Amino acid sequence: MQLTNVVARKILNSRKEATIAVIAESQNLKAEASAPNGKSKGKYEVKDFSTRGIDFSISFVNVLGKKLVNDKTSFESFDDLAKIEEFVRIYDKTKNWEFIGGNALYALQTAVLKTLALTKGKELWNFLLEDKKAIVPRPVGNCIGGGMHTKQAKKADYQEFLLMPRTEHFFDSYFINLQAYKDAKRLLLEKDVLWPGNLTDENAMASTLSNPEILALLAEVRKDIKEKFDVLLDLGCDMAATSFYDGVKYRYKNFSSTIKDKNLNAEEQNTYVVELARQNGLAYVEDPLQGEDFAGFANITRRLKNALVVGDDLTCTRFDRVQRAIREKSINALIIKPNQVGSLIETKKVIDLAKKNDIVTIISHRSGETQDNALAHFAVGWRMPYIKTGIIGPERLAKLNELLRIEKKVVS
Repeated sequence: MQLTNVVARKILNSRKEATIAVIAESQNLKAEASAPNGKSKGKYEVKDFSTRGIDFSISFVNVLGKKLVNDKTSFESFDDLAKIEEFVRIYDKTKNWEFIGGNALYALQTAVLKTLALTKGKELWNFLLEDKKAIVPRPVGNCIGGGMHTKQAKKADYQEFLLMPRTEHFFDSYFINLQAYKDAKRLLLEKDVLWPGNLTDENAMASTLSNPEILALLAEVRKDIKEKFDVLLDLGCDMAATSFYDGVKYRYKNFSSTIKDKNLNAEEQNTYVVELARQNGLAYVEDPLQGEDFAGFANITRRLKNALVVGDDLTCTRFDRVQRAIREKSINALIIKPNQVGSLIETKKVIDLAKKNDIVTIISHRSGETQDNALAHFAVGWRMPYIKTGIIGPERLAKLNELLRIEKKVVS
């Protein structure tokens, strides 16, 4: 395939922040891709846009697009995306894509990849899958949230409280998460008298309850779902502990119903997380410690044998960080956010490394999302067992509804 046109422009994400969308064309076929923006960002993430600003990133992509067209650059496989990076590297030699911006590179590569799939008469997921058997991921749904995803004064210290139905089909999990969300809302209206109805950036309910109170509420939801639908509903947390770590201690502002301010050192936080997970039967614990504590993560992973201990700020979709986490046995699962690293080539290398070492991969949205559905295609095409999104909201439903559509094709 040779490109006949590439156009980048500015759009707004779900937080009404500026981001980039790219349209790539080949003859009479074209596809569009756009990049999300994170709020809670890991230290090792690439820069979203050029240090010169988003407008420079967009201009650079438009210039690069013209060169790809004029040079008649050929794209026939996923690996050919490296040709884009080879050209960018002439101008951007920084580790964090500070000249072009990781979001710009991601949107461009994804648009080209979508168009390439079309020229092969395939959808993106099918093109990436090649001859392997498709699996549709299990959804990890953000139900109640706090932390950096909401601006209200009183909120949960932890960023996300997550739902993971145990069902055979994606459709059933999708349905159960919606029912559980409604049930949780009903209980919040009863128990959280201070909740004004606010939602987080990811359309989770921004409760004013403490972390243990929210988990107790979700335990009621879990019981209700089991009684109504005979489905087991696993619970999880994205603690995003880096966001309330001050370099010495973890500083809680809403620790429990009776204790608001509570400071824990590294050892105390470690013990608290393990006890909280065991007491509440958590199946998923993400970023329970600050993003440099590989040894602390390893301790939690060793003690929580029946839970996914997930790295995000710890690993940031970075190959060298994931290598270290594997070497030190810090995690048994990790978040994959393509725009954290900018390059789809590097994203795939991280996924392959994780799979080779039996690390569970969870592809994830960002808090400032767009209605691009590429994440759903990457999840299926790269055979990832989980996808993490919100449960409601147009940007989240764009991914979930696309997976519903893909599942119909896969199982038919």
